[in-house]
Amino acid sequence: MRITCSLLTTLLCFCLSSAVHAAGFSAMVSPPRFELQGRPGEVIRQIVTIENGADIAASFAIRTADWDLAEDGGVTIHPPELQPGSCRPWARLERRAIRLQPHFDKRFRFEIHVPAEAPEGECRLAILVEPGDDRDVLATARNIRFPIEGRIAVIIYVRIGDAKPQLEVRELRLETVNGRLTPVVRLHNNGTAHGRPEGFLEGSDTSGQRLDFSIATTPVLPGQTRVIPIWQTPPEGTGRVDLQPPLKVQGRIEWEGGEHRVDTVLE
Repeated sequence: MRITCSLLTTLLCFCLSSAVHAAGFSAMVSPPRFELQGRPGEVIRQIVTIENGADIAASFAIRTADWDLAEDGGVTIHPPELQPGSCRPWARLERRAIRLQPHFDKRFRFEIHVPAEAPEGECRLAILVEPGDDRDVLATARNIRFPIEGRIAVIIYVRIGDAKPQLEVRELRLETVNGRLTPVVRLHNNGTAHGRPEGFLEGSDTSGQRLDFSIATTPVLPGQTRVIPIWQTPPEGTGRVDLQPPLKVQGRIEWEGGEHRVDTVLE
């Protein structure tokens, strides 16, 4: 799996007769996420591939960062300062900057040095790939200058010892998601590592039509409570339908080390 960040800025101004295009940050990074396991005192070594997708040579700055999950499931990258409980000091990067020729890639090494006294739990950090020495390149249109910026975050989880998730289903209900009535599940994680729900449900609403659903595999961090959508999975070639409650659903919600059987009516 690969994530791509390519910012090609097109400036459209009513006063100009044509659009102005500017070369910007263009990188590809693989894989986008690591889920690792380590023991106190262990050194974990991994490789991430960084590719310059631009038609010109480019420099990239590389650093670590702390992050959290926002309510909408997006990743919030914190400022450079260490956050409380940060495990970023455990990380060792091969270098802080690289320069790549057009469409050239590099296998970039990093290490996680787990302290001998590290408690059972989960270390979470990110490796950021950002514009390097070329960050000052600006798009210019009739003396107006527009900065070109970009960033890719490689998310890293490291379980220490026997850390594991312990998810608890607290509620199933119908909720409007993206303008459409959708089943959701409210999950709490009582464990010491993040968990990802999965599973399939089937059911029917008052129209009598058979409906299939799948659980969004959104991570739930330790101590976190999250509302996770249960998406319709219509047959190939068809679209999602508007639900007509009450909705009867059956099936299982599963996660590492546990499951919850569902047989209920949502109104």
